[in-house]
Amino acid sequence: MASRIKLLAIVLLLTLVGGGVAAYKHVQLGIPLVVGRKPAEWLVEAKVSFFATGDPVTAKLSLPPLSAEAMKAVESRSIGYSFTPENDLGQFAAVWSSDEKEGPQALYYRLRIPESGLDTGMPLAQAGELPVAEDPGLANALREAAESVVRRAKELSSSPDTLFVGVFREITAIEGSQEIQLLKRHYEEEYGERALVRLGIDLLNLAGVPARIAYGVRLEEVRGAQDPTWFVEYFDEVYWKIRDPDDATSTLNPRRVFIWNRGGDPLLEVSGGENSQVVFTVMRDLIPLERLTDLRDSGLLVSTIFGLPASERQVFSFVVLIPLGAFVVVVLRNLVGIPTLGTFMPVLIALALLETEPWPGLIMFVVIIACGLYFRFLLSRLNLLVVPRVAACVVIVTLLMMVLSVVSWHLGMRDGLKITLFPMIILAWTIERMSLIWEEEGKRNAMLQVAGSLVVAVVAYFVMSQKQVRYLAFYFPELLLVLLAGIILLGRYTGYRFSELIRFKNFESVS
Repeated sequence: MASRIKLLAIVLLLTLVGGGVAAYKHVQLGIPLVVGRKPAEWLVEAKVSFFATGDPVTAKLSLPPLSAEAMKAVESRSIGYSFTPENDLGQFAAVWSSDEKEGPQALYYRLRIPESGLDTGMPLAQAGELPVAEDPGLANALREAAESVVRRAKELSSSPDTLFVGVFREITAIEGSQEIQLLKRHYEEEYGERALVRLGIDLLNLAGVPARIAYGVRLEEVRGAQDPTWFVEYFDEVYWKIRDPDDATSTLNPRRVFIWNRGGDPLLEVSGGENSQVVFTVMRDLIPLERLTDLRDSGLLVSTIFGLPASERQVFSFVVLIPLGAFVVVVLRNLVGIPTLGTFMPVLIALALLETEPWPGLIMFVVIIACGLYFRFLLSRLNLLVVPRVAACVVIVTLLMMVLSVVSWHLGMRDGLKITLFPMIILAWTIERMSLIWEEEGKRNAMLQVAGSLVVAVVAYFVMSQKQVRYLAFYFPELLLVLLAGIILLGRYTGYRFSELIRFKNFESVS
């Protein structure tokens, strides 16, 4: 009786604390409990990192031209630095400075933009300010080679769009002409990184089409940071258009690209430091800026996550889903009675399915397990010890993942490239566990446990993929305490499972 009272007290305390904090955030801070219908906003964060050498430091990051309304959604996060926005004849920049710094440094600049993007992604040409193509300044043999390439491209094009495709198709060809080879060697010596992009821009300008470099950010939620993307911006006599030189034949959706800097000026300049770089993190914010500011500035411990850099916040958007998957596993195992290979394997498989489509992901998982199990039975004939055997399974799984990716790529199935999202160690351990169950309990039990794990993983995937569930888990993480209370209650359940009620139904009819 005493243990039951303690259990109920703990459950009640966890529920009150979690629910109370969530109620406070909803009532006092105005954070909605239901994800709104208003389109989300993109949070784009630039992270400037470098190694300070002990001298006075100045870091200058070029910024996109922003309207007065967009400037309200700008924020700089830097400790120990003074921050100054700079506007030099329409060229915007963020400038950080400090007297003396030494060691690794990190500076952050955040910008919120509508989900539909901003006009900076596809600028119109202003009346009376039509751009003019700049001469690339090539001479002698280089000039003749460039003019020869341009003449061939013009013969096969009828507009700036087709000229762009023709130019970049020729300079990216594996076996280019002698003129292209000469130009490539010169530009690689002159520019090094992204020499082909600069070559393509100069060829377009030589053909009379104004073109320039644009540094952009893809408005896509991906785990981890993304480097600035080099785009080519060219004028088609009416509009400035943006294209990816690495995929010249495809057009870009302006709502999925945000141009951070254009014109070829340095994106980042650092004095007093070395090994400087800038990376971007993109994520969606589903609550208004003023509510997010109130939440971040509140004294609640659970709200401090929103004061973290966007890259760390993005990691937590997946971490908070793991307890939800674990809760699904507890319900389906303890109440329904579905057998699984462990607790965490279905959860991790569900997380991998969030990054892939469910059916392709399940097919890839089954193929890896089937092939790995076959090779595992071959290893069993060698009488290896447990640790070397599991290590051998890891190597086999790695090779199978590589083979599956290469084969799917050649077959035109891009989903196969996402096989790396599946946890390698979990796959290897699943193969090991399944082989042991196969040998000790029979193949029927082994197949049932794998099938049960897949069923649980799919159910967990559908729960974790719900927009409302992900919203509550990320913006109200204190509700995980309520989830913990539910798991503790289920941990004391010792009654019949649903599968056992069906299993023992014949006993009732006999009696």
